[in-house]
Amino acid sequence: MRIETPRLTLQPFDRDEWMAIAAGERAGRTWAPDYPTDGEVLLASLGLLGQATQPTDDEPWGPLQVRERERGVAVGGVGFKGPPDADGCVEVGYGFAPSARGRGYATEAVRAMCECAITSGATVVIAETHVGNSASERVLERCGFVITSRTDEMTYWRWDGVPPPALT
Repeated sequence: MRIETPRLTLQPFDRDEWMAIAAGERAGRTWAPDYPTDGEVLLASLGLLGQATQPTDDEPWGPLQVRERERGVAVGGVGFKGPPDADGCVEVGYGFAPSARGRGYATEAVRAMCECAITSGATVVIAETHVGNSASERVLERCGFVITSRTDEMTYWRWDGVPPPALT
């Protein structure tokens, strides 16, 4: 499985990449200077333990590494936290190295994942953000998500397959 967007490549993590991430071995890696994030380190550990799904073209429900297309540099991760539930609802998550933030990469990646979800049989995509994470909230708003509920710590979002507005 591989998803290409105008500026990004979203691809499954392979075992070698997970091992390097978990061990902090940067030598020979095409990574942003502040990649991997804590999220990728945790994900790599889960992947090595066999607890992270390896997405395929038919079953895209797992994590993907995000790389800049032009330079091939790994800058973050995006993916589904599991397959859709009985109602067709799937959760998307994402995280990017600080040096890659503010460039629209998260919005581009989440839009691609929403399209992938719908074309792969999901009917709804949900997400969550920590209250006060305004950058992540803006990503979801730009992608057409709406808030469904909020607690003191978290905001919960939903996207019902309506194409998001064009980026300006």
